Amino acid sequence: MCFVLSNWSSSPVLLSLGEFAISKLSIFTVVDILRESDAGRGKASCVVRRINPFGVFDMVNDFSRRQRAGFTLVELLVVIAIIGILVGLLLPAVQAAREAARRMSCSNNMKQIGLGVLNHESAYKRFPGSGQCGSTGSNTTVYQIHSAATQILPYIEQQTVFQMFDMTTLPTVAYGATPDAASGHLLVSATGALLHRNTKGRAFDDPAHPSGQMAAQTSIPSYVCPSTPLDTGTRDPLYRLGGWDYMFIDLSDVDSRPGSPTYGARTPSNDPQIAQMRVAGMLDCDQSRMASTTDGTSNTLLCIEDAGRAHPNVALFGSLSTRNGPVAAPAFPVGTAAAATATTGRHMWAWADPDAVTNGFSGPSNAIAPGSRLARFNNYQSPTGGPPECRWVVNNCGVNDEPFSFHGAGLNATFGDGSVRFLSANTDGVIAKWMVGRNDGTVYEVPE
Repeated sequence: MCFVLSNWSSSPVLLSLGEFAISKLSIFTVVDILRESDAGRGKASCVVRRINPFGVFDMVNDFSRRQRAGFTLVELLVVIAIIGILVGLLLPAVQAAREAARRMSCSNNMKQIGLGVLNHESAYKRFPGSGQCGSTGSNTTVYQIHSAATQILPYIEQQTVFQMFDMTTLPTVAYGATPDAASGHLLVSATGALLHRNTKGRAFDDPAHPSGQMAAQTSIPSYVCPSTPLDTGTRDPLYRLGGWDYMFIDLSDVDSRPGSPTYGARTPSNDPQIAQMRVAGMLDCDQSRMASTTDGTSNTLLCIEDAGRAHPNVALFGSLSTRNGPVAAPAFPVGTAAAATATTGRHMWAWADPDAVTNGFSGPSNAIAPGSRLARFNNYQSPTGGPPECRWVVNNCGVNDEPFSFHGAGLNATFGDGSVRFLSANTDGVIAKWMVGRNDGTVYEVPE
């Protein structure tokens, strides 16, 4: 190896390696490094690298860098630790961004549902029927054959699915329904189901109309909230019926009498003033008109989240309603969580069943001590499956027939004008009742 050295005033001098080592380096500037290669040709070739004055120090460092092949173990551990810290800092932000996107998608779903209802009203000058006609919490609840979610299918671009249902057959023909002797204005099927006098069609689980079963097994994207930790297979592993994560509110019976022992909770059914404590929602089985919402459509709740219901055999999330359906031998018999006993019960997780789509707002009326029965959104949200005093498999607890979401701090709600707003989980139950009522005379404007 040889070096070309120069000072500031003379021409370059060629030194050998030994001469370079013993020379007065402080008066020279290292200009170039020449490597003896090309030995076969008998002459030197070089790779030129220009460095700064008094560059011997850079030369020493350069030789040191050439001898190092990679990182030391300590350096690698430090880098790994830094990366781990950064991932730990970024992961919550990524998860929050994803949940924000899911919540926005859920809001868009509710916007579509609201527009479907309004477009139905525009076409018929009436809202769709609520499907469940005033939830009483017992077998005295009256139903229509088809759910509100089924009735709005043509208005959310699901006309093909809608046409697979029978919407015209009279229940007197399909189910041997007869007028109820007590009321005179209801129909009673052979199974004991109470049907609204104006309802028509064959139920989705009627084997006499097989295309209804195919339609009910369709998963409608607008009917499922992406934040819900259930897909079609895990929600209903037995029948794979299309899920429903929302609910139209047809009434609220929250006690709003100050000083009452049940203030803020469900009014007891034997209370002498139970009728006065009930307020009607925007939808009913008589297919109300827009003009009946005298409190203003922008102030009245139409639809709210009720996410996470599942087939009764699904642990933690299973919901069961033993209220009779009209079909004596249904295509999708509903059993209990403990046994596969077939019943004519309702499918509380499926958009095709009127029992699932519309419910009342009452609060966790079946919670046991020391749990509270005060009405609120997202009641008994944690742990997953609910605490011992209000397990989600119990009606009106958690996901089971009450306003509920997996968004944490609140839930999405569609108002009568089609707008969607996010309501806090801390919303007072009595205030929520006034938002449900369409003509109770008490208006509460939700903050934007």
